[in-house]
Amino acid sequence: MSKTWYPIITEETCTECGKCIAFCKHDVYDKENGNTPVVINPESCINHCHGCGGLCPTGSITYAGEDTGWTPPNRKVNESEECSCGDDCSCNEEPVNSCCPGTDTSCGCSSKPQAKELTIDFLYLDLSICERCIATGETLDEALRVLDPVLKTLNYAVTVNNVNITTEKLAEKYRFVSSPTIRVNGIDICNELVENECENCCDLAGSSVDCRVFVYEGKEYTQPPAAAIADGVLRVLYGNIPKPENDNYVLPENIKKYFIGRASVMNQLKMFIYEPALCCETGVCGADVDPELLRISSVANNLKKNGITLQRYNLNNAPQAFIDNAEINNLINSEGVDALPATVVDSKIVKTKAYPTNGEIVMWLNISADYLVAEFVNSGGCCCDNSECC
Repeated sequence: MSKTWYPIITEETCTECGKCIAFCKHDVYDKENGNTPVVINPESCINHCHGCGGLCPTGSITYAGEDTGWTPPNRKVNESEECSCGDDCSCNEEPVNSCCPGTDTSCGCSSKPQAKELTIDFLYLDLSICERCIATGETLDEALRVLDPVLKTLNYAVTVNNVNITTEKLAEKYRFVSSPTIRVNGIDICNELVENECENCCDLAGSSVDCRVFVYEGKEYTQPPAAAIADGVLRVLYGNIPKPENDNYVLPENIKKYFIGRASVMNQLKMFIYEPALCCETGVCGADVDPELLRISSVANNLKKNGITLQRYNLNNAPQAFIDNAEINNLINSEGVDALPATVVDSKIVKTKAYPTNGEIVMWLNISADYLVAEFVNSGGCCCDNSECC
């Protein structure tokens, strides 16, 4: 906050639209005075924030202590005013942060400054069931929509990186301390780390796991409001949150416990698919490959890499498995082989007559969709000789 930086309203051009009052979350303006902007708490203004000024449709807001060269983007220039460079540029466009934007003139006054980079990293443990992570991701999108006109006015080019922290190695790479985390140009928008037990992540890990709590205006939120994220982004931009020191990162015990528990749970996850007769174990052979078989083979391979079993049996290579499973045996006796493929999870048949979709696999195994992404390479062999399929 600043005592030497605050908005100044030009009453002659102000239309009393109320946008500045609605935007400011720091009570700089008198909210009891309708849409007429009156500055009552100048010391509450964030140093070098041009948020309300960027939204003003008539460019009626400037700032005490302005030293950045910023000018109101919507300010109307009198036709008698000359270009600030002193030359006649024959510019017919209205000025925006320069005297002659969009023109190629010898005075050089139309040169548009290069956009400043704004990188936002959204780091999370899970987006399949964790309500905190899901809500925070949605709220981040909402906050950026609100901030979009301000960031454009300030000439920021925004890049958002959504990063699912699935391993200890990734956690160490991103110096991950809690889930979810939002960083702006490498700076966490939260001043302090506050956590409490997360029911969803406890289910994922099979043990007690704490996740982040967002503190905003003295209140704690497991699912932060858009205003909290928008405020955090602006505070980072205007230097009100210090950059982290280059101390040695140590993986927090809480995060380590999550990965240990998650690995244990995932090792217990098993899915079985009972299939009609195929030419080989996977059915992925020959020139004309069924896309569904290719997808299921790719999914099975990737699940295996992540410690999850998707066991496949087909009538040609594993007939005994159909006899040993009482429910599958009863299914075939009552409906015939037309009921295949059949999917079994936790000893229960959950789907028949079609392979499970990726979405169903994610839901039934309670895993992230990232675990299903894989590349399956058809070697052209399998049980076949060259291009001829058996």
